[in-house]
Amino acid sequence: MKIYNKFTFILIMLVMTFPVQAKKENILYCWLNDDDVRECGNYVSPLYSQNGFWKCRRGGECEYVDPAPTAEELAIIKQEKKEDNKRQEQQKSDDALLALFSRERDIENRRNALLDSINGQIQPIQSILEGLRGNLEDLKESYNRSKDNQDVSENQVNTIKRNINSIEKRIIDTEDTLQNKLDEKIETNIKYDIYLQRYLEINLRRMQRKASSSPAKLQIYQEQIDEIKQSIDSTLQEYTKMLKERKNNPSLSEDKKTLIQEKIERVLQQF
Repeated sequence: MKIYNKFTFILIMLVMTFPVQAKKENILYCWLNDDDVRECGNYVSPLYSQNGFWKCRRGGECEYVDPAPTAEELAIIKQEKKEDNKRQEQQKSDDALLALFSRERDIENRRNALLDSINGQIQPIQSILEGLRGNLEDLKESYNRSKDNQDVSENQVNTIKRNINSIEKRIIDTEDTLQNKLDEKIETNIKYDIYLQRYLEINLRRMQRKASSSPAKLQIYQEQIDEIKQSIDSTLQEYTKMLKERKNNPSLSEDKKTLIQEKIERVLQQF
């Protein structure tokens, strides 16, 4: 029984092997040698495998396999792929912007709405700050009158001093809040200038694809875009310069300097 099983196994293996070998032998490879003479075999010679060859079925059609691309061709393919990816990313970016704004007026309306909201927050902060500064002046006058007045106890003088310190801290915190809101106005304008630039660039690209677009109109669009770019660059330079000067104030704590540096880095990365 064991001998029968052994021979059966060998027979099965032979049956499985022969068709595979026959299948392999049904394919013929052909190529041109250095003398442009056609040669054929069961595999392509390594000397010519990169130069293009024919893959043929015996008695059937042949399929030509293109040569492996050269280094120059690979560089071109890579560059074309890079440009194609860039176009796809550009299209995604354009579609996302047009989903937000269908008209140039939409950009300005949204900008104005945000600026109005920020201005609405700035006004009460300024009122609070003005009131705190008035209170501080009153407390300082009270302190100066009280510290040399024998009718005022030391505890009362110390209480006035603590109130002064508390008001001074609130003023500093409120000034920081106000400054952040003023910074937000600048950043909002830069952000929406960039939206406007991109919107005009989309329109310009669309017009450039149309043969009927007049050169004069294209030039007007390009001049608008260049003007906005210059405005963005100028505003961004002035803003980062202002932040750096604020950071270099020797009276600032290290924590606040760190926060300003983080804002500088975020602005430069965002815009």
